Amino acid sequence: MRRLLVLLCLVSFPAFAEEGPKVVADIAPVRALTAQLMEGVGSPSQIIPTGASPHGYAMRPSEARALRNADLVIWVGPGLTHWLEEPLDTLSGDAIRLTLMEVPQTQNLPIRDATELEEKHEEDHNHDDHDHGQKDHEDHAEHEEDDHADHGHEHHGDIDPHGWLSPANAQIWAQAIADKLMQMDPENAQIYTANLETLTVELALLELEIRRLMEPHQNKSFIVLHDAFQYFEATFGVTAQAFIIPGTGQTPGPARLSTLRAHLSQNPAVCAFTAPQENDALMRTALEGSGTRVAVLDAIGDGQTPYAALIRKFATDMAACLAAE
Repeated sequence: MRRLLVLLCLVSFPAFAEEGPKVVADIAPVRALTAQLMEGVGSPSQIIPTGASPHGYAMRPSEARALRNADLVIWVGPGLTHWLEEPLDTLSGDAIRLTLMEVPQTQNLPIRDATELEEKHEEDHNHDDHDHGQKDHEDHAEHEEDDHADHGHEHHGDIDPHGWLSPANAQIWAQAIADKLMQMDPENAQIYTANLETLTVELALLELEIRRLMEPHQNKSFIVLHDAFQYFEATFGVTAQAFIIPGTGQTPGPARLSTLRAHLSQNPAVCAFTAPQENDALMRTALEGSGTRVAVLDAIGDGQTPYAALIRKFATDMAACLAAE
């Protein structure tokens, strides 16, 4: 009987995976992608826990220990977690480091300027308004030139680090992660390859599904608390008309909130989107008396939810708010 059980086990599991490398991911979406690629080999750790903002976080001893023991660290990059650079250098000096926003062919979008985004929305909104004469357009163009001259492009060349909200980027990153895993752990290359093929199909279907979902909402006006969603916007044809906190994460002052309130009084938004990792007090202040619906969009998740499910829920929640009458 014992020999029969052994034979049955060998038939059911013809090859046992070798223990894989110790992998640490910075945020939940990166862990989710990596976990699917490592399924059957191991499970990656995650530095920034659910509910914490990646723009600022104090690591716990267990997270520091995971970094110290890591063979591979996968992170979005310093644009998202600048505070992580020093711990990476001091705690994981011997680990291989994969910076996802620097992976070739990754779509990189510049950090948006709040004033330019709002003016662009107003220009698009009024483009077909026959009450505006040619002189109004000329005056607006002159205003734009003066605005650029006065304010400049403080963040020119700076890259928005929230690139995981593009399924195309996720596919590029999955390939880069799989390549690194196979390079470090060739014994399990077949497992990584099979997992990558499955993930590739899921991401392709996901993008098609969300394109259909978002198509009816491409002309809806909405604002966001933190300008973290533009990779999703660029992929699926929707665009925020304004934001409160820029992609870099700095808290705006009273003048910015006053400007935004003036913009919204002339350009009402259908929805305003916050995130569970952020305090929505600034959003409530900006929207006071406007009647704009507020909804929560989670672009990070918990690291246990598969990447496709995370992005699908994000899109479904956005569409539900935009579709409500």
